Amino acid sequence: MLRLSKLCKIKIDVNDQIYKEAKEFQVKGSLSSKDAIHLSCANYANSDYLLTCDEKFRKRTKKRLNLDISILNPVDYVKKEQKWEK
Repeated sequence: MLRLSKLCKIKIDVNDQIYKEAKEFQVKGSLSSKDAIHLSCANYANSDYLLTCDEKFRKRTKKRLNLDISILNPVDYVKKEQKWEK
């Protein structure tokens, strides 16, 4: 886990704002606490993308929450980025 964290460009510690928003995401999106925290951290960082292999999480978030973050499967993200390079 520590090796993966070294790849991060931005490290975010959970603060009161992130925690409060995560609780809202958990209720509105019917998300687990872990998914809600990840999403809230990504939103706090103004991320363009959040990558996940959890299709249920992706669909719930897209359907129930109005966010500017694109939540994609990693394979779909790679395909999308390859189109930009051409």
